[in-house]
Amino acid sequence: MTKRSEDSSPNSPASVANRRTQRRICVRIPIQVFLPTLSEPITAMNQDISWGGAQFVADVPLDSLTGTLRLMFPWRGSEKVSIDAEVVRAQRLGSGHHQVAVRFASLSPRSQARLEKLLRMLDAADDSKDRDAGALARELEVVVEDAAAMREMLEQIAAGRLNITVFEAYEAGQSIRLSIRGADALPGFLLRARVRAVERVKLDGFAQSELFGLELGFEHPIPAIKTFVDLLIAQLPPVWKDPESSFAGAPNWLRAMHLARQTEDHTLGDHGDASLLESRFPDALRSLRFVWGDPEAFDLVFQDLTLGDRVEPGGWPKDAWDELGLLQDVHDCAYGLPAARMSRLRPTRCR
Repeated sequence: MTKRSEDSSPNSPASVANRRTQRRICVRIPIQVFLPTLSEPITAMNQDISWGGAQFVADVPLDSLTGTLRLMFPWRGSEKVSIDAEVVRAQRLGSGHHQVAVRFASLSPRSQARLEKLLRMLDAADDSKDRDAGALARELEVVVEDAAAMREMLEQIAAGRLNITVFEAYEAGQSIRLSIRGADALPGFLLRARVRAVERVKLDGFAQSELFGLELGFEHPIPAIKTFVDLLIAQLPPVWKDPESSFAGAPNWLRAMHLARQTEDHTLGDHGDASLLESRFPDALRSLRFVWGDPEAFDLVFQDLTLGDRVEPGGWPKDAWDELGLLQDVHDCAYGLPAARMSRLRPTRCR
């Protein structure tokens, strides 16, 4: 079956649709940007971030803003979230700086997990966002019924692609959250995927149903994908192939048509992927949301949660403590320190 390629250039309808379907979260925070034309990173001011990209302001020559850049977002302590990104557009501002929009192109599994947690917590803490501005990410769930189908899918993924049939339309160039869920004891996992091509599928007997064949690529480093796939394949049970199987030699779209469906919840993750603050301590997260953007008020609430009467009996679980610290780090970097923490004896965690 011949795949029909769609225009996925930054200004194409596909890219515009992708930007509209992903909610942007405003967060002014300093980031490091590694440019291919410079030996040392520059410091830029991030303006907003989404599942698929970010926008920042930097004082650099326009001709250096080409190709693939590497962005470093702050994480806990000295750790970072490293993202390879492609420049979508850059425009000169009146100040002489450039406003740069980038599309995320490749993240390691660790950076992806950190990005998702950061987006979820920032989204939960942002009380000013437009709820109609789109989901954090569009998600596609694929249920794999047996080891043979899982092995075939993993072999495709290791090659950097996946062909699958869905019942909902997608746009070429759109970045999605691909959830693979194995039935019974088969593994499940999540990947960043980008729609490379879309083709409408026609099948006799299904004239009333719309089917679409997708060709997916992945926004992860190829070595990381291959290592991950090898580990999963090694855990699969032996596959006994039946030469009389009615699906032997069937095209990809027919073999997969009953597997793929769009999930009903378009937010990032499900209850199992939620941060600990979201799932077990929503009141604490809600309290921080109400004072988000006010350094003095935020510090008072944070101290009450960590040192005052609202400390959890027995102390906060490690993951919840890490998430509270992350929110404080991001807030410090974005909105500055309160007067009480300006002392050298109480330095910021933002580096």
